[in-house]
Amino acid sequence: MMSREQFFEFVAPYYAKLVPVVKKAGILQMVDTDGDVSGVIPWFEEAGVQGCLPLERMAGVDVNKIRKEHPKWRMIGGFDKTLIRLGEPAIRAEFERLLPVMKSGGYIPTADHQTPPDVSLEAYKTYVSILKEYSSMI
Repeated sequence: MMSREQFFEFVAPYYAKLVPVVKKAGILQMVDTDGDVSGVIPWFEEAGVQGCLPLERMAGVDVNKIRKEHPKWRMIGGFDKTLIRLGEPAIRAEFERLLPVMKSGGYIPTADHQTPPDVSLEAYKTYVSILKEYSSMI
């Protein structure tokens, strides 16, 4: 919702002040984003940011593509939360899609924002169980 020029005029100067302080404290420099952040990752990288979350699959974000284009970018999210309610086969298929990025490091797979209200407790328990299983593969 802003151009590159606007980003570097109005946003990047604040990152220029904040990022060194956070980095000096040993804290990973990540930003909270919404929508498809793929196109602006280079802007954030140039401003010293190292990663983002929650990587909304519903907005078309593809963590595999981001990893290929930005190998050191740190990520949290990217799991299609609408699949949890569909049960084990759908959850497993989604983790299979995410497994290459999980194995590459610097990535925590999770549903973006909140789990939808149509996800039952049993479906969520299945999701957590399969998350643990796939996390042990890396």
